[in-house]
Amino acid sequence: MKIRYYGVIIAAAFIFLSGCGNSGGETAEQSTEEHYLTPEEDAKNETVMEEYSEDAEFPELASFLADYYKVPGEYLQETRYYYNYTDLNEDGISEIFAVVIGKTTSDGKGDSALILSMDQEKEFEVLEAFTGLHTPVLICDEMVNGWHTIVYPVYGGGQDAGYRICRYKEGGGYQSEESEFVEELEWMPGIHILADNLINDMDEGDYLTLVPRDEVTEQ
Repeated sequence: MKIRYYGVIIAAAFIFLSGCGNSGGETAEQSTEEHYLTPEEDAKNETVMEEYSEDAEFPELASFLADYYKVPGEYLQETRYYYNYTDLNEDGISEIFAVVIGKTTSDGKGDSALILSMDQEKEFEVLEAFTGLHTPVLICDEMVNGWHTIVYPVYGGGQDAGYRICRYKEGGGYQSEESEFVEELEWMPGIHILADNLINDMDEGDYLTLVPRDEVTEQ
């Protein structure tokens, strides 16, 4: 698993802009004017963490996904999957968030995804199933009814582009009337999981498929 951090430094942007606006040619480094952040701006002055998916093959998970989505044998080798561990209900046991990308699991609106629990025998239980999902997925600090709020981008297939905010509802899960669509997403602190660059991964062959690497045959 790879993790990367992005610093959102609003103060530096303010200083840079003030320097650029000086008719006397004062640079950003030379500016001594003080700038103060509003509480809203200061709340955004945090480090954003993005977590790449796990890079270890997970044969049991791959087999489960293939069976769950009834992926035909001829498509197994080209169907990709990405997964992350995340403790959505803070019970000390991580759930698995898995996304499956392929001809039989994706369409113009996005990809299929599952939230799974796993026992010690690596038996899986589907807690939630999504379609039309894009990555990265934001796991918010916010918790509703004991579960972290989930946000993911939506676009394509003729639908309006924006974000789906999924707040957990007892007895209804994440996909209930508690979920909402917004065209623009206000700041919501959390961590982005499944933050891989899918296009680069495809170009570089850096991805997992439903057929383990040692079973892949030449096309």
